[in-house]
This record gives sequence, C-alpha cells and structure tokens, in this order.
Amino acid sequence: MTEEKIPGIHNYCDRWCERCVFANRCAIYEKESDARQEQLNIKNKAFWERLSQNFSKAKSLLEDAAKRQGLDLNLLQQEIELNQKKEEEIRVASEEHPLNKLGIEYEDFTEHWLKTQPGMLEKLNTLKEELTLGTQSHDVAKAQTVIIKESLAVIQWYSTLIPSKIIRALTGKLHDDLWEEDYNQRDYLGSAKIVLLSIERSMHAWLSLFELLPTQEDEFLTALSLLERMKKATLQEFPKAMAFIRPGFDEYIV
Repeated sequence: MTEEKIPGIHNYCDRWCERCVFANRCAIYEKESDARQEQLNIKNKAFWERLSQNFSKAKSLLEDAAKRQGLDLNLLQQEIELNQKKEEEIRVASEEHPLNKLGIEYEDFTEHWLKTQPGMLEKLNTLKEELTLGTQSHDVAKAQTVIIKESLAVIQWYSTLIPSKIIRALTGKLHDDLWEEDYNQRDYLGSAKIVLLSIERSMHAWLSLFELLPTQEDEFLTALSLLERMKKATLQEFPKAMAFIRPGFDEYIV
C-alpha cells in the first residue's frame, strides 16, 4: 500500500490512533502536533488579541461586500437564527432519544465500575501470590494479567466513544435532508456502524473479564445487558448501518 492519505478515514474510526494501522494515512493524525501547538497558543494573550482584530476586519469586509452585492444582512441574520433554532431542536431531540439515554447510562455505569473495579485488584494480587508460591505458571499469570489490562483499556476507551458516536448518528439522521449520497453511504450510518463495532468490542472485553472473575457476575451482566440493549436499539434505528463502507477500514485502497 502507498502512504497517500485516505480521504475521510477519520470520520468513521474509533479515535484510538495509537492502535490504528492507518494512522500514517490519516490527515487528522498528522495534524495532531499542530493542534497541540494551537492549544498552547490559545493561552497566549497576544493570540486572542490577534483573533479579535481578525474578526473585526472580517466583519467590515463582509459588510462592504454585502453593500456592493445589494444583499440585506438583516435577512441573512434572520435565516441564520432560523437555522440555529432548527439546530437546537435537533440537539434536544437527539439528547432525549432513548438510544442516547442508554449510551449515557452505560457510560455512567462503566465510569463508576472502573473507579472501584470490584475484584480486579484482588485478582491481580492473587496472581502475584500464586506466581511467588509457584502454584501458577509464569506464562499463565502473565497471560491473565495481559487480558485484564487489555480488557480494562478497551472498556474505558469505548465507554466514552459510544455516547459521542450515538449523538453524531442521531443528529445526522435528523439532518437527513442535507445528505445527497446513496442511502447506504450516508454519513450518519458510518457513525452508527462505529457504535455497533464499539459495542461488540466492549462486550468481548467484559466477557473476557467475566471468565477470570466469575464472582463479579452481577456487575458484568449489568454491563452486558446495557450493551445488548444498545445494540438492538442501534440496529432498530439504523438498520443499514453495517452496510456502510468505511474508507480504508472496509475497503482496500491503494
């Protein structure tokens, strides 16, 4: 494969750049260092002063251009306000959607669980003790430790990604009249597909932990139940999501 950038690949990924095989072909990943520098700039007083000056100049140029073209900026402002009202209605509808509430419920549950990690520290300590006493082989203990750490990383990462992608999918669907692509390739379906893939990976992580910590059945069943409900709700709301072809991930691009 060449090292050319894949257009739009960043729109339908899980944002886990460190684990992405396409990182070097993503324009957004390439610009991350520039973004970090920008964050440093926004703390600089001179940066804000220049920004204010640029806005003032832009406003003057816009007013002059409108006069030359015979445009009424007041009418444009009214249209902008109508669009803002529509955007607000879409935002509220998306936030109140049952699927979004499920995503938030799962995020809250996971956040609380990760803070306490019932049984996790005990399991790690037990592995250390068994390794020290020689009752557990080094390879087995190491493998189980890796499973625990990897599962925790996956659960934590996707617990915050899922709700954000749910919102993006829901708001995109409500903006349906703005999209002209073929139905199976509409942008919001790409976000919905990420939700489904993230749910699958999360379920696998929870099941992996359950095999090592069967005594924590209640917590794991709660998480799996929430994920299963989200999966069904997502498929119901976006029945053709899995047909969406993500650039790079779902097709071979040279």
